[in-house]
Amino acid sequence: MRDAKSAVITGASGMIGTATVRLLAEKGCAVLAVDRVPFPMRQDGVTFFAADVTAPEQVAAVAAQAARSFGTADALVHIAGGAGPDRAPDLEATDLSIWEHVMALNATSAFLLCRALVPPMRQQGFGRVVTLSSILARGEKGAATTVAARLPYAAAKAALTGFTAQLAKDCAADGITVNAVAPGLILGDAGTRIRDRFDALPEHERARMLGAIPAGRPGTAEEVAGMLAFLVSGAAGYINGATIAIDGAAS
Repeated sequence: MRDAKSAVITGASGMIGTATVRLLAEKGCAVLAVDRVPFPMRQDGVTFFAADVTAPEQVAAVAAQAARSFGTADALVHIAGGAGPDRAPDLEATDLSIWEHVMALNATSAFLLCRALVPPMRQQGFGRVVTLSSILARGEKGAATTVAARLPYAAAKAALTGFTAQLAKDCAADGITVNAVAPGLILGDAGTRIRDRFDALPEHERARMLGAIPAGRPGTAEEVAGMLAFLVSGAAGYINGATIAIDGAAS
């Protein structure tokens, strides 16, 4: 069984990205850490590359840097995404610019990165692709909470599950697996975006969100990173086209 020995990780400066970079680097994987903002730590085997993965020319630059660093990247772990900065709690508040921005952050970026990085994986006969969906791909009841633009976010994360399933079928014969993880509520330390939004909610809303999680607690970035690292390992070679929930049984 072959583990990925090199990986491009997007969204590397966020809490899940940082945990994933750290874990894969500790396992001996060479990492190209990609984000629009500076990477918050220095670690052996990790190279930071600044890029906006919604921009085709910058994705091409990521692929060029990966080729210089690795030859061919064994894995793409696409964590970059999100619901954007603009609050849009319902359909009427969601204008086209918000919709297009959130779709670009999540779904279009995955397409651009895979189009750039998967063909060399085909040529070498091995590859691992993991995307980050969300349990919100199935929608969320009640008032909008920590997600700024819930409707386009749900649509974009659902698009990723379909993209993942189809690309897996297209690439399986070439030794490539394509999977997604779908986290539930993941809270970082104070000062992180989702944690600050959660802490700003009324107490009854925080209680409602936590009460919907049978495990009784939010997840951690390290728990998501553990699954991402597993999916790029040789042990996960027969898992393909799956979307795996990491949500304490909430979905």
